[in-house]
Amino acid sequence: MALPALLWRIRRGSDNTVRRYLLREPLRAASVALVLTTVWTLLSLLFLAVLVFLSQELYLPLKPRLLESLLSLFFFALFFLVGVSDTVLVWGALFRSRAAVFHAQLPVPERALYWSAAIEGGLWSSWAVAVLAAPLVAVLAREAAQPWLYMPAAALAMLAFILCAIAVGGLGSLVLARAIPLLRRGTRGIVMVVTFALVGGGLFALSSIDPGGHPLTFMHDVIGRLSFAENPYLPPWWTQQALAAALESRWGDWGYHVGLLALTAATLAVVGEAIAGRRLRGFLDELSGRPERGGGNRTRAWRPLPLLPGDLGLLAAKDLRLFRRDPAQVLQFTMFFGMLGFYLLMLPRLGRAFMLDANWRQVVSVLNLTAIAMALATFTGRFVYPMLSLEGRRLWVLALAPWPRARIVTAKLAFALVVGVPVSLGLTVISGMMLDLAAELIAYQALVIGALGVGLAAGALGLGARFADYGEDNPAKLVAGYGGTVNLLVSVLFCGALIAGAAVPLAIGERWAWFAGGAWTLALTAAWTLICLRMAWRRFGHLG
Repeated sequence: MALPALLWRIRRGSDNTVRRYLLREPLRAASVALVLTTVWTLLSLLFLAVLVFLSQELYLPLKPRLLESLLSLFFFALFFLVGVSDTVLVWGALFRSRAAVFHAQLPVPERALYWSAAIEGGLWSSWAVAVLAAPLVAVLAREAAQPWLYMPAAALAMLAFILCAIAVGGLGSLVLARAIPLLRRGTRGIVMVVTFALVGGGLFALSSIDPGGHPLTFMHDVIGRLSFAENPYLPPWWTQQALAAALESRWGDWGYHVGLLALTAATLAVVGEAIAGRRLRGFLDELSGRPERGGGNRTRAWRPLPLLPGDLGLLAAKDLRLFRRDPAQVLQFTMFFGMLGFYLLMLPRLGRAFMLDANWRQVVSVLNLTAIAMALATFTGRFVYPMLSLEGRRLWVLALAPWPRARIVTAKLAFALVVGVPVSLGLTVISGMMLDLAAELIAYQALVIGALGVGLAAGALGLGARFADYGEDNPAKLVAGYGGTVNLLVSVLFCGALIAGAAVPLAIGERWAWFAGGAWTLALTAAWTLICLRMAWRRFGHLG
Protein backbone atom coordinates (compact mmCIF):
# COMPACT_ATOMS: atom_id res chain seq x y z
CA MET A 1 0.00 0.00 0.00
CA ALA A 2 3.02 2.32 0.26
CA LEU A 3 3.41 2.98 -3.47
CA PRO A 4 -0.31 3.78 -4.03
CA ALA A 5 -0.13 6.25 -1.14
CA LEU A 6 2.91 7.99 -2.66
CA LEU A 7 1.28 8.07 -6.07
CA TRP A 8 -1.86 9.50 -4.48
CA ARG A 9 0.30 12.33 -3.14
CA ILE A 10 1.59 13.07 -6.64
CA ARG A 11 -1.92 12.92 -8.12
CA ARG A 12 -3.35 15.11 -5.37
CA GLY A 13 -0.63 17.69 -5.88
CA SER A 14 -1.29 17.71 -9.63
CA ASP A 15 -5.04 18.08 -9.06
CA ASN A 16 -4.47 21.00 -6.69
CA THR A 17 -2.21 22.70 -9.23
CA VAL A 18 -4.73 22.30 -12.04
CA ARG A 19 -7.58 23.46 -9.80
CA ARG A 20 -5.60 26.49 -8.72
CA TYR A 21 -4.89 27.47 -12.31
CA LEU A 22 -8.45 26.94 -13.54
CA LEU A 23 -10.41 28.36 -10.61
CA ARG A 24 -8.22 30.82 -8.71
CA GLU A 25 -5.75 31.94 -11.39
CA PRO A 26 -7.49 31.63 -14.77
CA LEU A 27 -5.31 34.37 -16.25
CA ARG A 28 -2.19 32.32 -15.49
CA ALA A 29 -3.83 29.22 -17.00
CA ALA A 30 -4.64 31.19 -20.14
CA SER A 31 -1.06 32.45 -20.32
CA VAL A 32 0.23 28.87 -20.02
CA ALA A 33 -2.03 27.81 -22.89
CA LEU A 34 -0.86 30.81 -24.91
CA VAL A 35 2.81 29.98 -24.26
CA LEU A 36 2.37 26.35 -25.31
CA THR A 37 0.35 27.31 -28.39
CA THR A 38 2.95 29.87 -29.43
CA VAL A 39 5.85 27.44 -28.98
CA TRP A 40 4.06 24.66 -30.85
CA THR A 41 3.11 27.03 -33.69
CA LEU A 42 6.67 28.34 -34.09
CA LEU A 43 8.17 24.85 -34.00
CA SER A 44 5.58 23.54 -36.44
CA LEU A 45 6.37 26.33 -38.88
CA LEU A 46 10.09 25.64 -38.48
CA PHE A 47 9.71 21.91 -39.15
CA LEU A 48 7.37 22.61 -42.06
CA ALA A 49 9.90 25.02 -43.57
CA VAL A 50 12.58 22.32 -43.36
CA LEU A 51 10.32 19.82 -45.16
CA VAL A 52 9.46 22.37 -47.85
CA PHE A 53 13.15 23.17 -48.29
CA LEU A 54 14.01 19.49 -48.70
CA SER A 55 11.16 19.08 -51.19
CA GLN A 56 12.91 21.29 -53.74
CA GLU A 57 13.88 19.60 -56.96
CA LEU A 58 17.58 20.04 -56.17
CA TYR A 59 17.36 18.07 -52.89
CA LEU A 60 14.44 15.76 -53.68
CA PRO A 61 16.63 12.69 -54.47
CA LEU A 62 18.42 13.15 -51.13
CA LYS A 63 15.27 13.86 -49.11
CA PRO A 64 14.56 10.35 -47.70
CA ARG A 65 18.14 9.72 -46.56
CA LEU A 66 18.65 13.25 -45.32
CA LEU A 67 15.36 13.25 -43.42
CA GLU A 68 16.37 9.99 -41.78
CA SER A 69 19.71 11.46 -40.65
CA LEU A 70 18.12 14.63 -39.30
CA LEU A 71 15.50 12.67 -37.37
CA SER A 72 18.21 10.48 -35.88
CA LEU A 73 20.16 13.55 -34.78
CA PHE A 74 17.02 15.15 -33.33
CA PHE A 75 16.09 12.12 -31.23
CA PHE A 76 19.71 11.62 -30.20
CA ALA A 77 19.84 15.14 -28.72
CA LEU A 78 16.35 14.81 -27.23
CA PHE A 79 17.18 11.51 -25.56
CA PHE A 80 20.28 13.07 -24.05
CA LEU A 81 18.27 16.06 -22.81
CA VAL A 82 15.49 14.01 -21.21
CA GLY A 83 17.89 11.45 -19.73
CA VAL A 84 20.10 14.04 -18.02
CA SER A 85 17.12 16.09 -16.79
CA ASP A 86 15.42 13.00 -15.38
CA THR A 87 18.64 11.87 -13.70
CA VAL A 88 18.94 15.16 -11.85
CA LEU A 89 15.24 15.28 -10.94
CA VAL A 90 15.10 11.74 -9.58
CA TRP A 91 18.41 12.17 -7.76
CA GLY A 92 17.08 15.33 -6.11
CA ALA A 93 13.78 13.70 -5.14
CA LEU A 94 15.50 10.64 -3.63
CA PHE A 95 18.56 12.14 -1.95
CA ARG A 96 18.60 15.94 -1.94
CA SER A 97 15.23 17.33 -0.85
CA ARG A 98 13.80 17.59 2.64
CA ALA A 99 10.99 15.28 1.56
CA ALA A 100 13.57 12.57 0.77
CA VAL A 101 14.79 12.55 4.39
CA PHE A 102 11.21 12.48 5.66
CA HIS A 103 10.18 9.61 3.37
CA ALA A 104 13.25 7.60 4.34
CA GLN A 105 12.09 7.65 7.98
CA LEU A 106 8.70 6.19 7.12
CA PRO A 107 7.98 2.43 7.07
CA VAL A 108 7.96 2.52 3.28
CA PRO A 109 9.88 0.00 1.12
CA GLU A 110 12.80 1.35 -0.88
CA ARG A 111 11.23 0.13 -4.12
CA ALA A 112 8.14 2.26 -3.49
CA LEU A 113 10.29 5.33 -2.84
CA TYR A 114 12.20 4.71 -6.05
CA TRP A 115 9.09 4.27 -8.19
CA SER A 116 7.38 7.38 -6.81
CA ALA A 117 10.47 9.52 -7.44
CA ALA A 118 10.95 8.00 -10.91
CA ILE A 119 7.35 8.66 -11.90
CA GLU A 120 7.37 12.21 -10.55
CA GLY A 121 10.71 12.98 -12.19
CA GLY A 122 9.52 11.47 -15.45
CA LEU A 123 6.44 13.68 -15.48
CA TRP A 124 8.59 16.78 -14.94
CA SER A 125 11.28 15.87 -17.48
CA SER A 126 9.07 14.52 -20.29
CA TRP A 127 7.55 17.93 -20.99
CA ALA A 128 10.48 18.58 -23.35
CA VAL A 129 9.29 15.72 -25.57
CA ALA A 130 5.74 17.08 -25.60
CA VAL A 131 6.94 20.58 -26.49
CA LEU A 132 9.63 19.67 -29.03
CA ALA A 133 8.55 16.36 -30.54
CA ALA A 134 4.78 16.81 -30.77
CA PRO A 135 4.99 19.48 -33.53
CA LEU A 136 7.53 17.37 -35.43
CA VAL A 137 5.32 14.27 -35.32
CA ALA A 138 2.31 16.30 -36.46
CA VAL A 139 4.16 17.96 -39.36
CA LEU A 140 5.53 14.61 -40.55
CA ALA A 141 1.95 13.43 -41.07
CA ARG A 142 1.98 15.23 -44.43
CA GLU A 143 4.67 12.77 -45.57
CA ALA A 144 2.80 9.66 -44.36
CA ALA A 145 1.27 7.14 -46.73
CA GLN A 146 -1.63 6.58 -44.31
CA PRO A 147 -1.95 9.65 -42.06
CA TRP A 148 -4.93 8.28 -40.11
CA LEU A 149 -2.85 5.27 -39.02
CA TYR A 150 0.43 7.15 -38.72
CA MET A 151 -0.69 9.49 -35.91
CA PRO A 152 -1.58 6.83 -33.30
CA ALA A 153 1.45 4.74 -34.33
CA ALA A 154 3.75 7.75 -33.93
CA ALA A 155 2.17 8.55 -30.54
CA LEU A 156 2.92 5.00 -29.30
CA ALA A 157 6.49 5.25 -30.58
CA MET A 158 7.00 8.55 -28.74
CA LEU A 159 5.52 7.05 -25.56
CA ALA A 160 7.97 4.16 -25.74
CA PHE A 161 10.80 6.65 -26.36
CA ILE A 162 9.80 8.67 -23.28
CA LEU A 163 9.61 5.56 -21.09
CA CYS A 164 13.05 4.47 -22.25
CA ALA A 165 14.58 7.90 -21.50
CA ILE A 166 12.90 7.99 -18.08
CA ALA A 167 14.19 4.52 -17.24
CA VAL A 168 17.71 5.61 -18.16
CA GLY A 169 17.33 8.69 -15.96
CA GLY A 170 16.08 6.69 -12.98
CA LEU A 171 18.96 4.25 -13.20
CA GLY A 172 21.38 7.12 -13.76
CA SER A 173 20.24 8.78 -10.53
CA LEU A 174 21.27 5.69 -8.56
CA VAL A 175 24.62 5.57 -10.36
CA LEU A 176 25.13 9.25 -9.54
CA ALA A 177 24.25 8.65 -5.89
CA ARG A 178 26.81 5.85 -5.72
CA ALA A 179 29.53 7.84 -7.49
CA ILE A 180 29.33 11.06 -5.48
CA PRO A 181 30.60 9.67 -2.13
CA LEU A 182 33.48 7.98 -3.94
CA LEU A 183 34.67 11.26 -5.41
CA ARG A 184 36.15 14.20 -3.60
CA ARG A 185 33.22 16.35 -2.54
CA GLY A 186 31.33 14.88 -5.47
CA THR A 187 32.09 17.75 -7.88
CA ARG A 188 35.64 17.57 -9.17
CA GLY A 189 35.40 13.91 -9.93
CA ILE A 190 32.07 14.35 -11.69
CA VAL A 191 33.54 17.11 -13.86
CA MET A 192 36.50 14.89 -14.77
CA VAL A 193 34.38 11.82 -15.50
CA VAL A 194 31.86 13.75 -17.61
CA THR A 195 34.62 15.63 -19.44
CA PHE A 196 36.42 12.42 -20.34
CA ALA A 197 33.14 10.84 -21.41
CA LEU A 198 32.27 13.80 -23.63
CA VAL A 199 35.75 13.92 -25.14
CA GLY A 200 35.61 10.21 -25.85
CA GLY A 201 32.13 10.54 -27.29
CA GLY A 202 33.22 13.46 -29.45
CA LEU A 203 36.20 11.56 -30.78
CA PHE A 204 33.97 8.57 -31.48
CA ALA A 205 31.47 10.78 -33.27
CA LEU A 206 34.11 12.47 -35.40
CA SER A 207 35.79 9.20 -36.23
CA SER A 208 32.46 7.72 -37.29
CA ILE A 209 32.01 10.41 -39.95
CA ASP A 210 33.67 9.02 -43.04
CA PRO A 211 33.88 11.55 -45.84
CA GLY A 212 35.96 9.31 -48.05
CA GLY A 213 34.55 7.48 -51.02
CA HIS A 214 31.79 10.02 -51.64
CA PRO A 215 31.58 12.74 -54.29
CA LEU A 216 32.02 16.36 -53.23
CA THR A 217 28.43 17.48 -52.76
CA PHE A 218 27.00 20.32 -50.76
CA MET A 219 24.63 18.24 -48.62
CA HIS A 220 27.24 15.62 -47.80
CA ASP A 221 29.92 18.10 -46.80
CA VAL A 222 27.57 20.26 -44.73
CA ILE A 223 25.43 17.62 -43.01
CA GLY A 224 27.70 14.59 -43.21
CA ARG A 225 26.55 11.04 -42.57
CA LEU A 226 26.17 11.63 -38.81
CA SER A 227 26.53 7.94 -38.17
CA PHE A 228 27.08 8.52 -34.44
CA ALA A 229 23.35 9.38 -34.15
CA GLU A 230 22.41 6.31 -36.19
CA ASN A 231 23.95 3.72 -33.93
CA PRO A 232 21.65 0.66 -34.19
CA TYR A 233 22.25 -0.16 -30.51
CA LEU A 234 20.82 3.13 -29.18
CA PRO A 235 17.14 3.99 -28.48
CA PRO A 236 17.15 7.22 -30.58
CA TRP A 237 17.79 5.19 -33.73
CA TRP A 238 15.00 2.76 -32.82
CA THR A 239 12.63 5.72 -32.45
CA GLN A 240 13.65 7.11 -35.81
CA GLN A 241 13.17 3.72 -37.45
CA ALA A 242 9.73 3.36 -35.84
CA LEU A 243 8.64 6.75 -37.20
CA ALA A 244 10.08 5.99 -40.64
CA ALA A 245 8.24 2.67 -40.69
CA ALA A 246 4.98 4.37 -39.66
CA LEU A 247 5.43 6.96 -42.44
CA GLU A 248 5.84 4.20 -45.02
CA SER A 249 3.19 1.89 -43.45
CA ARG A 250 5.72 -0.84 -42.70
CA TRP A 251 3.88 -2.04 -39.61
CA GLY A 252 6.06 -5.05 -38.97
CA ASP A 253 9.19 -2.90 -38.64
CA TRP A 254 7.24 -0.37 -36.58
CA GLY A 255 6.10 -3.02 -34.11
CA TYR A 256 9.62 -4.45 -33.81
CA HIS A 257 11.26 -1.13 -32.94
CA VAL A 258 8.48 0.02 -30.60
CA GLY A 259 8.67 -3.33 -28.82
CA LEU A 260 12.43 -2.97 -28.59
CA LEU A 261 12.02 0.44 -26.93
CA ALA A 262 9.41 -0.84 -24.49
CA LEU A 263 11.45 -3.94 -23.60
CA THR A 264 14.56 -1.84 -22.99
CA ALA A 265 12.62 0.56 -20.78
CA ALA A 266 11.16 -2.33 -18.77
CA THR A 267 14.57 -3.95 -18.33
CA LEU A 268 16.24 -0.76 -17.13
CA ALA A 269 13.32 -0.04 -14.78
CA VAL A 270 13.59 -3.50 -13.21
CA VAL A 271 17.36 -3.11 -12.79
CA GLY A 272 16.86 0.28 -11.14
CA GLU A 273 14.19 -1.12 -8.84
CA ALA A 274 16.46 -3.99 -7.80
CA ILE A 275 19.36 -1.65 -7.00
CA ALA A 276 17.09 0.74 -5.10
CA GLY A 277 15.59 -2.10 -3.11
CA ARG A 278 19.02 -3.02 -1.80
CA ARG A 279 20.90 0.25 -1.51
CA LEU A 280 18.58 3.31 -1.57
CA ARG A 281 18.68 4.14 2.14
CA GLY A 282 22.38 3.29 2.22
CA PHE A 283 23.02 5.80 -0.57
CA LEU A 284 21.03 8.42 1.33
CA ASP A 285 23.08 7.77 4.47
CA GLU A 286 26.34 8.15 2.54
CA LEU A 287 25.21 11.38 0.93
CA SER A 288 23.82 13.06 4.04
CA GLY A 289 25.48 11.58 7.12
CA ARG A 290 28.99 10.36 6.33
CA PRO A 291 31.78 12.83 7.19
CA GLU A 292 34.37 13.80 4.61
CA ARG A 293 37.71 12.10 4.55
CA GLY A 294 40.58 13.62 6.41
CA GLY A 295 38.44 15.34 9.06
CA GLY A 296 39.59 18.57 10.58
CA ASN A 297 38.55 22.08 9.74
CA ARG A 298 38.43 22.44 5.95
CA THR A 299 36.76 25.86 5.90
CA ARG A 300 38.50 28.31 3.61
CA ALA A 301 38.56 32.05 3.87
CA TRP A 302 35.99 33.93 1.82
CA ARG A 303 37.61 35.82 -0.99
CA PRO A 304 35.58 38.21 -3.16
CA LEU A 305 35.68 37.67 -6.88
CA PRO A 306 38.27 39.94 -8.52
CA LEU A 307 37.45 42.99 -10.63
CA LEU A 308 34.24 43.61 -8.66
CA PRO A 309 33.45 45.99 -5.78
CA GLY A 310 33.84 44.46 -2.33
CA ASP A 311 30.19 43.71 -1.56
CA LEU A 312 29.36 42.50 -5.09
CA GLY A 313 32.49 40.36 -5.17
CA LEU A 314 31.63 38.78 -1.82
CA LEU A 315 28.01 38.02 -2.78
CA ALA A 316 29.09 36.61 -6.14
CA ALA A 317 31.69 34.44 -4.37
CA LYS A 318 28.91 33.12 -2.14
CA ASP A 319 26.86 32.13 -5.21
CA LEU A 320 29.89 30.48 -6.78
CA ARG A 321 30.60 28.43 -3.66
CA LEU A 322 26.96 27.29 -3.36
CA PHE A 323 26.99 26.37 -7.04
CA ARG A 324 30.13 24.26 -6.68
CA ARG A 325 28.70 22.40 -3.69
CA ASP A 326 25.66 21.18 -5.65
CA PRO A 327 26.66 18.08 -7.65
CA ALA A 328 23.47 18.23 -9.73
CA GLN A 329 24.19 21.79 -10.81
CA VAL A 330 27.81 20.96 -11.60
CA LEU A 331 26.73 17.90 -13.59
CA GLN A 332 24.32 19.87 -15.73
CA PHE A 333 26.77 22.76 -16.16
CA THR A 334 29.46 20.36 -17.36
CA MET A 335 27.07 18.58 -19.69
CA PHE A 336 25.85 21.89 -21.05
CA PHE A 337 29.25 23.26 -21.97
CA GLY A 338 30.31 19.80 -23.11
CA MET A 339 27.55 19.95 -25.71
CA LEU A 340 28.77 23.39 -26.77
CA GLY A 341 32.26 21.96 -27.14
CA PHE A 342 30.91 19.17 -29.30
CA TYR A 343 29.12 21.75 -31.42
CA LEU A 344 32.43 23.55 -31.82
CA LEU A 345 34.08 20.36 -33.04
CA MET A 346 31.39 19.96 -35.70
CA LEU A 347 31.79 23.48 -37.11
CA PRO A 348 34.57 22.68 -39.63
CA ARG A 349 32.06 20.57 -41.55
CA LEU A 350 29.85 23.64 -41.98
CA GLY A 351 32.82 25.59 -43.23
CA ARG A 352 33.09 23.26 -46.24
CA ALA A 353 29.96 24.84 -47.65
CA PHE A 354 32.05 27.90 -48.55
CA MET A 355 34.06 25.84 -51.02
CA LEU A 356 30.87 25.15 -52.98
CA ASP A 357 28.88 28.36 -52.63
CA ALA A 358 30.33 31.59 -51.19
CA ASN A 359 26.81 32.93 -50.54
CA TRP A 360 26.48 30.43 -47.71
CA ARG A 361 29.13 32.31 -45.72
CA GLN A 362 26.61 34.88 -44.46
CA VAL A 363 23.97 32.21 -43.90
CA VAL A 364 26.27 30.03 -41.83
CA SER A 365 27.52 33.01 -39.84
CA VAL A 366 23.93 33.92 -38.90
CA LEU A 367 23.16 30.30 -38.05
CA ASN A 368 26.29 30.15 -35.91
CA LEU A 369 25.24 33.33 -34.10
CA THR A 370 21.75 31.91 -33.56
CA ALA A 371 23.06 28.61 -32.22
CA ILE A 372 25.29 30.31 -29.65
CA ALA A 373 22.45 32.65 -28.68
CA MET A 374 20.08 29.73 -28.10
CA ALA A 375 22.73 27.99 -26.03
CA LEU A 376 23.22 31.14 -23.97
CA ALA A 377 19.45 31.42 -23.48
CA THR A 378 19.37 27.83 -22.25
CA PHE A 379 22.23 28.54 -19.86
CA THR A 380 20.58 31.60 -18.32
CA GLY A 381 17.23 29.81 -18.09
CA ARG A 382 18.72 26.78 -16.38
CA PHE A 383 21.24 28.40 -14.02
CA VAL A 384 20.28 32.08 -13.61
CA TYR A 385 16.48 31.98 -13.49
CA PRO A 386 16.20 29.83 -10.31
CA MET A 387 18.89 31.73 -8.37
CA LEU A 388 16.51 34.15 -6.62
CA SER A 389 13.98 31.45 -5.73
CA LEU A 390 16.73 29.31 -4.19
CA GLU A 391 17.40 32.09 -1.67
CA GLY A 392 14.12 31.17 0.07
CA ARG A 393 15.75 29.58 3.12
CA ARG A 394 18.20 32.48 3.48
CA LEU A 395 15.83 35.41 2.97
CA TRP A 396 15.83 36.24 6.67
CA VAL A 397 19.64 36.37 6.65
CA LEU A 398 19.73 38.52 3.53
CA ALA A 399 17.07 40.84 5.01
CA LEU A 400 19.37 41.49 7.99
CA ALA A 401 22.50 41.92 5.84
CA PRO A 402 24.05 45.43 5.68
CA TRP A 403 23.10 46.01 2.05
CA PRO A 404 19.81 46.46 0.18
CA ARG A 405 18.15 43.56 -1.61
CA ALA A 406 18.68 45.32 -4.94
CA ARG A 407 22.42 44.87 -4.36
CA ILE A 408 21.88 41.11 -4.06
CA VAL A 409 20.18 41.03 -7.46
CA THR A 410 23.03 43.05 -8.98
CA ALA A 411 25.54 40.61 -7.51
CA LYS A 412 23.73 37.69 -9.13
CA LEU A 413 23.83 39.53 -12.44
CA ALA A 414 27.58 39.97 -11.99
CA PHE A 415 27.93 36.26 -11.18
CA ALA A 416 25.96 35.27 -14.29
CA LEU A 417 28.09 37.53 -16.50
CA VAL A 418 31.37 36.33 -15.02
CA VAL A 419 30.42 32.67 -15.53
CA GLY A 420 28.50 32.69 -18.80
CA VAL A 421 29.66 35.58 -20.99
CA PRO A 422 33.43 34.79 -21.21
CA VAL A 423 32.71 31.23 -22.32
CA SER A 424 30.19 32.43 -24.92
CA LEU A 425 32.57 35.10 -26.23
CA GLY A 426 35.39 32.59 -26.48
CA LEU A 427 33.13 30.18 -28.31
CA THR A 428 32.07 32.93 -30.71
CA VAL A 429 35.64 33.94 -31.54
CA ILE A 430 36.90 30.37 -31.91
CA SER A 431 33.94 29.31 -34.05
CA GLY A 432 34.38 32.37 -36.27
CA MET A 433 38.04 31.52 -36.77
CA MET A 434 37.18 27.89 -37.54
CA LEU A 435 34.66 29.10 -40.12
CA ASP A 436 37.33 31.42 -41.59
CA LEU A 437 35.24 34.57 -41.10
CA ALA A 438 36.67 38.08 -41.39
CA ALA A 439 38.04 39.71 -38.23
CA GLU A 440 35.46 42.53 -38.43
CA LEU A 441 32.64 40.01 -38.65
CA ILE A 442 33.99 38.06 -35.66
CA ALA A 443 34.24 41.26 -33.59
CA TYR A 444 30.68 42.22 -34.55
CA GLN A 445 29.37 38.78 -33.57
CA ALA A 446 31.24 39.03 -30.27
CA LEU A 447 29.48 42.35 -29.61
CA VAL A 448 26.08 40.79 -30.31
CA ILE A 449 26.80 37.78 -28.08
CA GLY A 450 28.02 40.02 -25.26
CA ALA A 451 24.83 42.07 -25.50
CA LEU A 452 22.76 38.90 -25.54
CA GLY A 453 24.53 37.64 -22.43
CA VAL A 454 23.71 40.81 -20.51
CA GLY A 455 20.10 40.96 -21.69
CA LEU A 456 19.34 37.29 -21.14
CA ALA A 457 20.84 37.30 -17.63
CA ALA A 458 18.86 40.41 -16.70
CA GLY A 459 15.67 38.91 -18.17
CA ALA A 460 16.14 35.66 -16.27
CA LEU A 461 16.60 37.57 -13.00
CA GLY A 462 13.59 39.81 -13.67
CA LEU A 463 11.25 36.91 -14.43
CA GLY A 464 12.90 34.85 -11.69
CA ALA A 465 11.89 37.52 -9.17
CA ARG A 466 8.43 37.92 -10.71
CA PHE A 467 7.63 34.19 -10.59
CA ALA A 468 9.75 33.35 -7.55
CA ASP A 469 8.81 30.27 -5.50
CA TYR A 470 10.71 30.57 -2.24
CA GLY A 471 9.36 27.26 -0.93
CA GLU A 472 10.93 25.15 -3.71
CA ASP A 473 14.53 24.05 -3.32
CA ASN A 474 14.84 21.97 -6.51
CA PRO A 475 16.15 24.16 -9.37
CA ALA A 476 15.11 21.62 -12.00
CA LYS A 477 11.46 21.91 -10.95
CA LEU A 478 11.68 25.69 -10.98
CA VAL A 479 12.99 25.64 -14.54
CA ALA A 480 10.39 23.10 -15.69
CA GLY A 481 7.51 25.03 -14.11
CA TYR A 482 5.35 27.83 -15.39
CA GLY A 483 7.79 30.64 -14.72
CA GLY A 484 10.66 28.75 -16.31
CA THR A 485 8.60 28.12 -19.44
CA VAL A 486 7.66 31.81 -19.68
CA ASN A 487 11.30 32.78 -19.21
CA LEU A 488 12.38 30.41 -22.00
CA LEU A 489 9.81 31.82 -24.41
CA VAL A 490 10.66 35.43 -23.55
CA SER A 491 14.37 34.66 -23.94
CA VAL A 492 13.73 33.21 -27.40
CA LEU A 493 11.72 36.29 -28.39
CA PHE A 494 14.49 38.60 -27.14
CA CYS A 495 17.11 36.60 -29.05
CA GLY A 496 14.97 36.71 -32.19
CA ALA A 497 14.44 40.47 -31.96
CA LEU A 498 18.10 41.21 -31.30
CA ILE A 499 19.48 38.87 -33.96
CA ALA A 500 16.91 40.04 -36.54
CA GLY A 501 18.28 43.58 -36.29
CA ALA A 502 21.89 42.52 -35.85
CA ALA A 503 21.74 40.28 -38.94
CA VAL A 504 20.90 43.18 -41.29
CA PRO A 505 24.57 44.17 -41.77
CA LEU A 506 25.42 40.54 -42.56
CA ALA A 507 22.91 40.57 -45.41
CA ILE A 508 23.52 44.09 -46.77
CA GLY A 509 27.20 44.65 -46.02
CA GLU A 510 27.05 48.46 -46.33
CA ARG A 511 28.81 50.72 -43.81
CA TRP A 512 25.57 52.39 -42.67
CA ALA A 513 24.08 48.97 -42.03
CA TRP A 514 26.90 48.07 -39.64
CA PHE A 515 26.29 51.23 -37.62
CA ALA A 516 22.53 50.62 -37.65
CA GLY A 517 22.97 47.02 -36.50
CA GLY A 518 25.34 48.05 -33.70
CA ALA A 519 23.01 50.84 -32.55
CA TRP A 520 20.03 48.44 -32.56
CA THR A 521 21.98 45.90 -30.53
CA LEU A 522 23.12 48.35 -27.88
CA ALA A 523 19.81 50.26 -27.61
CA LEU A 524 17.61 47.16 -27.35
CA THR A 525 19.95 45.52 -24.84
CA ALA A 526 20.11 48.64 -22.66
CA ALA A 527 16.33 49.10 -22.60
CA TRP A 528 15.66 45.39 -21.99
CA THR A 529 18.27 45.15 -19.22
CA LEU A 530 16.99 48.25 -17.41
CA ILE A 531 13.36 47.09 -17.49
CA CYS A 532 14.16 43.56 -16.27
CA LEU A 533 16.54 44.72 -13.53
CA ARG A 534 13.98 47.18 -12.21
CA MET A 535 11.46 44.34 -12.07
CA ALA A 536 13.93 42.17 -10.18
CA TRP A 537 14.89 44.96 -7.76
CA ARG A 538 11.24 45.67 -7.01
CA ARG A 539 9.95 42.08 -6.76
CA PHE A 540 12.80 40.19 -5.07
CA GLY A 541 11.88 39.16 -1.55
CA HIS A 542 8.12 39.72 -1.90
CA LEU A 543 6.29 36.71 -0.49
CA GLY A 544 2.90 37.65 -1.86
